[in-house]
Amino acid sequence: MFASLNLGKALELTRRTLPIIMIRLGANIIFWVVGIIYFLIVGAVAALIGSAVEFLGFLVFIIGIGGMAALYHLAYRYVFYMIKAAHIAIVAELLKNGKIKDSGGQLAYGKNLVQERFGEVNAMFVVDELVSGVVRGFTRTIYNVASWLPGDTLRTLVQILNRIIWFATTYIDEAVLARSFYEDESDNVWANARDGVVLYAMKWKPILTNAVALMILSYIPFIVAFIVFSLPVGLLLSLISSQLAGWSLIILLLLSWLVKVAIGDSFAMIAMISTYHRETQGVQPDAEMAAKLDGISDKFQELAKKAGEAIGMRNRQPAAPVAPVTPESPADSTVETGDLPPDNGPMPATD
Repeated sequence: MFASLNLGKALELTRRTLPIIMIRLGANIIFWVVGIIYFLIVGAVAALIGSAVEFLGFLVFIIGIGGMAALYHLAYRYVFYMIKAAHIAIVAELLKNGKIKDSGGQLAYGKNLVQERFGEVNAMFVVDELVSGVVRGFTRTIYNVASWLPGDTLRTLVQILNRIIWFATTYIDEAVLARSFYEDESDNVWANARDGVVLYAMKWKPILTNAVALMILSYIPFIVAFIVFSLPVGLLLSLISSQLAGWSLIILLLLSWLVKVAIGDSFAMIAMISTYHRETQGVQPDAEMAAKLDGISDKFQELAKKAGEAIGMRNRQPAAPVAPVTPESPADSTVETGDLPPDNGPMPATD
C-alpha cells in the first residue's frame, strides 16, 4: 500500500520544497495570531454590549464569529491560495526538470511560473473552481450509493464515507492543475484542465484510493501539534487572562488545524501530484470518457467551451505578412502564406 502511495518520491519533493512549506506554515501561524487578537476584540466588544443588553452582546459575538469566517475566506483567496499555487508550480517543475532556479526564493519563482502559465494567480483560482466541480461531480456519481442502501445505519456510514471521499478530492484538483506546468503540448490552460479531468476519470481508481489514504495521513501533523502545543498554549492563555483558559481548547484546535493545512496538506498534495503524474504519464485523453463527463457535469461543459474558445482565438491570429507578387515575375507567382499556429491542443470535447 505504501509503495502505491509513492511516499518515497513525496518525501523527497517535500524536502526539496521545505522553504515554501515553511512560508505556508508561517502564514498560517500569523493568521492564528491575528485570529486570537480578533476574537479578543470581538469578545471585549460583545461583553461591553452584553453588560447592558445580554441578548445583543450574544448576537454581536455570533456575528463576530461569522466575520472570522469571512476573514479566513479573504486570506485564503488572496494569500494562502497564492502560496499554494506557487507550491504546485514548483512541485510540477521538479517533476518535469528535476531542479528549479530558486535564486530569488521559491515563493517568487513559483509565482512567476503561475504568471507565465495562467497570467495571474486569480486566473488559476477560476480554473481550479471548475476543475473541482468536475472532479467532485464525477466522483459523486461513482460513490454516492447511500440513497438506495437499506437501513439508516448503513446509509449513514456510507454517507460518512462519501464525505471523506469528497474532502479527499481537493488533492486531485491540485494534481490536475499541476499538469498545466509539466505538460508542454498546449499553452491553453483550459484545454489542459479539461484533459486533466478526463485523465482522472480514466484512471480514477488508484488516484482516488491514494487521495483518501493521503487525506487520513494529513491529520498526523494535526494530532502531533495538538499534543505538543496543548500545555504551552494553555499556560500562555491562562497567564494572559483566566477567562481565556476556557477558550484554550478552541484556540489550540485552530492552531493544530492550521499546522495540518500547512504541513499535512502540503505533503498530501505533493504525494497526490506525484501519483497522478505516474498514473497518467503517456496516457492520452479518451473522447468517449470526455463525452461521459460532458453528460455528467455542467462544469466540464464550461471547461470544454473555454478550451474551444481559447483554441479558436489562437487559430484566428493573422498570418505573417507576405511581400506582394510583382507582375514582372510570373514564374514566381506562388504566394507563400504564413503558417497558421499549429493546433497542438488536446482532443476536442465531444457533445
